[in-house]
Amino acid sequence: MFRIRTALVGAVVAAAAVLVVAAPASAHDQIVSSTPAADEQLTSAPEQVVLTFSNNLLSLSDNSGTAMTVTDANGEDWVSGAPVVTADAVTVPLKPDMPNGAYDVTWKVVSSDGHPTSGEYSFSIAAPVDQAPSATPSATPSQSVQPPTSQATQTPAPAPTEQSAPWPLLIGLGVVLLIALVVVIVIAARRRR
Repeated sequence: MFRIRTALVGAVVAAAAVLVVAAPASAHDQIVSSTPAADEQLTSAPEQVVLTFSNNLLSLSDNSGTAMTVTDANGEDWVSGAPVVTADAVTVPLKPDMPNGAYDVTWKVVSSDGHPTSGEYSFSIAAPVDQAPSATPSATPSQSVQPPTSQATQTPAPAPTEQSAPWPLLIGLGVVLLIALVVVIVIAARRRR
C-alpha cells in the first residue's frame, strides 16, 4: 500500500514538473510594433513595412522561414522584394504608387525558440486626391474634404495569431492520461486482494 501511494505521489509531482517546465517554452516572440501600425490610415503610400518583435528572430540561410505579403482588396501583392531580417525586425520594400484603399499585411517568421509564428493586420491609405480644374465652371462651389492626417508611428500591433503546435497542451494531456492509468492500476490491484 505504501508503494502505491508513493508511486501515485511521484506521478503527480512529475506531472506538475512537466507542466511548469513546458509553460515557459511555449512563449513565442510577439510582435511589439509595426510601421505602418495596425488599423492606421495613412495620407501617403508607405515605402516599406517594418515589423518589430519581442526578441531576435531566426534567419534561415535560404530565407524560407520568413515571408510577408501586403495585398489590396483585389488580391494584388504590393511587396517588391524579399523580406530582410535584422535582429528583432523584418522589413519588406513596397512597390511605388500604391493606390488609396485597404491593405492586409500577412507575415510569417521563425521565433527565437525555433517555432514558426504568423499573423496579420490591416492598414489603409487615404491620400488626398488632386482635383483638376474643370473646363466649365460649376454652378455651386464645392468643398474639398481632407481625410485626417496621420503620421507613421510605431504603435503596438494586435497580438499575432499563432499557428504552431500546442505542445504544452499535448504534454499536459499525456500526463493526465498517465495519472489516470496509474489510478486504474491501483484500483485494479486493490480489487484483486
